[in-house]
Amino acid sequence: MTTTQQDKPAAVRQDAPAAPEPITPLNDNRVEMAIQNADQVLEITAEQRFWTKAQRSALASIGLANAPTHEQVAFFHICKSTGLDPFRREIYYIGRTRKVYNKPDELIYTAQTGIDGFRHIGQRTKRFIRRQGPFWTGPEDDPKWWVAGEDGINRRRWVDVWLGEEHPAAAMCRIEHYSIAGDRTISQAVSLFKEFAVTKDEWTRDPHTGDGTRTGNKILSGLWPGMGTHMIGKVAEAQAWRVAFPRELTGIYEHDEMGRADAEQRELAREEGAARRRAARSEAAQPGPVVIRGTVVESATEDHDPGADPDSDQPSQSQDDTAGPPTLEELRAEVRAYAAALGRNVTQITRRWRESNGKNTTEATPEELSQLLDGLRDHAVAALREYNEAAAQYLADGGMLVRQNPDHRAWGRRATDRA
Repeated sequence: MTTTQQDKPAAVRQDAPAAPEPITPLNDNRVEMAIQNADQVLEITAEQRFWTKAQRSALASIGLANAPTHEQVAFFHICKSTGLDPFRREIYYIGRTRKVYNKPDELIYTAQTGIDGFRHIGQRTKRFIRRQGPFWTGPEDDPKWWVAGEDGINRRRWVDVWLGEEHPAAAMCRIEHYSIAGDRTISQAVSLFKEFAVTKDEWTRDPHTGDGTRTGNKILSGLWPGMGTHMIGKVAEAQAWRVAFPRELTGIYEHDEMGRADAEQRELAREEGAARRRAARSEAAQPGPVVIRGTVVESATEDHDPGADPDSDQPSQSQDDTAGPPTLEELRAEVRAYAAALGRNVTQITRRWRESNGKNTTEATPEELSQLLDGLRDHAVAALREYNEAAAQYLADGGMLVRQNPDHRAWGRRATDRA
């Protein structure tokens, strides 16, 4: 009788499965594999005490790939206590550099969420009653924003709808709630427009040479020029929520509260990049171009202005510095470059932005695209650090990828690997 392949013992069959890998503490992932629903892979469970392996891998997509362990522990505690899901982009943990006198720079992390996150946390306390506002008011010296009370004291006039052409001077919001002692109370916060509005340097372009120069003035940037009323209203509401529920919201900030801090970080990065380029020029003694962290510096043998002082304290200008503010087409190309660096498409990385603005990137203004890029910059830098450190540093210093290579596809991981 003929012996078939199926009749042979498993030890001698050619299709016999390989011996399973022995389970060790390093690869024991049985608890995670027990999850039945694919949507629960990144879910933070009630019994969980730290990030799982899958969650730690996903943290890289929100800029925490290189965060120290103690910061990951702190962020886990914040997410667990607030109930906000970082993998649904409900809360972020943003690292910013802080200057310390006579010491190395410190990296400080801040928990940030949108205004909906504040509302979610406040309502979870079960002490929230209702929100009043936001309300807006006008300039201090305009008499129409003052009302004489019955007691003869002038009081500021607030409106619940702002219809003026100019931006409001301040916004105010009230949260009615129960205190810890059980008393019914109202918490109020007022935010000044001039303290939170994000600004940038104003540039002018020479129509003959095309060179860009700073005028010395500051102008509103991001969403503040067109949506300043809405933005300052969100800031006031976030502060009112924090006053009402300090235990639940201490150390957590709304994105627009930190907009000015982000702008200062970008300006600091540009100044540091200019300082490095200036130092490279003064130290370069050998002929040939000198390349410093992805920024091309002029050769020591090139012709320079005979009246210029090489040791001057004025920051030297890179190609990005002299090119002036980016054009609309450059901003759109930069969004595509960010998408390539993150390994995604433009639709994926702009989903939340489109939902909040109600428009596509093709319909956005240069200010709106600049705000979008500001929000994506840290994520793009974190992604580039994994395979293109020079490009990551260049982007962190405030440069534009498409001004180094206008083909946005060149900034993807596969294009870099082929190169």
